[in-house]
Amino acid sequence: MSTIRRQIIDLLSEQEMNARDLSQSLSIMEKEVYFHLEHIDRTISRQKKKLLVVPFECLSCGFKFDERKKWSKPGRCPVCKKGHIQQAAYRIISV
Repeated sequence: MSTIRRQIIDLLSEQEMNARDLSQSLSIMEKEVYFHLEHIDRTISRQKKKLLVVPFECLSCGFKFDERKKWSKPGRCPVCKKGHIQQAAYRIISV
């Protein structure tokens, strides 16, 4: 049995997924996925791989959270102050 992080790496190497998809596939909490993604990002860089991130986006005004440093989902949009935020998507590619 491989570790949760190894399973996440394998899933993201095959296809693009968001945190909710990963949490459902692995039967873990979504909050846990964000914790693991932070560590996976550092780990795979040594393996000549990169974690691509399609950023969170406000569904109300279209604001993209391009400069966001935190891995967790934002509570609301800084522009329109609404909480309708589209999940970020992740994919691992070889560099």
